Amino acid sequence: MTGHTMLSNLKYLKEIKNKKGKITYRFTPPQDAVAAGVVRAQTFRDGRTARHEVPKLIEKVEAFRRGDIVAGNIGPASSLRQVVAHYLTSPQFRSLSHGSQRTYEARLQHAMDTDYGTKTFGDVKVKNLNAMTCHQIYHYWVEDGSVAKANELSRIVSVVFNHCRSLDMLDDNPMSKVRKLKHEPRYNTWTPEQVELFLDTAFSNFRWRNIGLIAYMCYDWAQRPTDVRLLKWSSLDLDKQVVTIKQTKRGATVQMPVSDELTTMLSQQKKDWDFQEYVVPQQRPADGAYRPMEREQVSHLANEVKAAAGLPEDIWIGDLRKTGIVEMIEAGVDSLQIMSVTGHQNVQSLNPYHKHTLRAATNALDMRKKR
Repeated sequence: MTGHTMLSNLKYLKEIKNKKGKITYRFTPPQDAVAAGVVRAQTFRDGRTARHEVPKLIEKVEAFRRGDIVAGNIGPASSLRQVVAHYLTSPQFRSLSHGSQRTYEARLQHAMDTDYGTKTFGDVKVKNLNAMTCHQIYHYWVEDGSVAKANELSRIVSVVFNHCRSLDMLDDNPMSKVRKLKHEPRYNTWTPEQVELFLDTAFSNFRWRNIGLIAYMCYDWAQRPTDVRLLKWSSLDLDKQVVTIKQTKRGATVQMPVSDELTTMLSQQKKDWDFQEYVVPQQRPADGAYRPMEREQVSHLANEVKAAAGLPEDIWIGDLRKTGIVEMIEAGVDSLQIMSVTGHQNVQSLNPYHKHTLRAATNALDMRKKR
């Protein structure tokens, strides 16, 4: 690759030739990075200097966009990710205990990474923030995890929004206008007949094939929809019939076998889709790029399949992980072996799944009769 080609591939850099044929290189970074004081527009008079300096400037812009570096100034045009980065350097954050700091950082990272349309919640600008946006993101959190987790995320994000209020960036806290759901533990699980009916219905229509695969993988591997939705072909070895998943919630990495039937279905999926990186992709209308299926799309398609199959509305795709765990418990699988699948760090974390199982109820009633 020639030096000229390398320069032409650098982001934000444009070659300018004057009337005498002399070439200079103009670096024009995004306006939000300039306004925040992260970088500035510059002109380089020779290619050697541009090749050396511009990549470092681009990395600063990318780090600013990710929220890894904090701008000198933030304002209404700043993204939520940039505001979070600013909050994490504030005296208010530093006054928290070490444990609370770690929890806040992890929860805020999760909140900012939540898909929102074609971007993420962290990409939303402060000036575009409103109660409707917060209402939508709150219900994404509910669908992806639980009411308890959604309430915790909204509480911590509210702290950041109050930080914005203290800097006169917001007049009020839009998250406070969201009516939170009351946390009532759900014990819904699917019956084997419901799982089979859902999959049969999904695989009967090409439009529903991807949601069928997501449901099948969630159930077969006892994993969360988010981790399956984001699965890439690089995480699957179909020859060895092994999948490796890094769980977004716990950060645990689990390896699991892929059943023969699922291997057959995934092999067909790979023939159709191996030109891009995601196992269950969607084509983004804006630019034709292939991206993971979005949360709302998963929920919408699942509801279509349930309606077509005559299945109840109160069983969710997220309940398939719980169903798989309960089935392992009822089959008498050792807790440590279950943890190698679920990614839980201690046996006590499995306690909620032990409750309200048919096996536990049967054992309890049998023991009572033997007294």
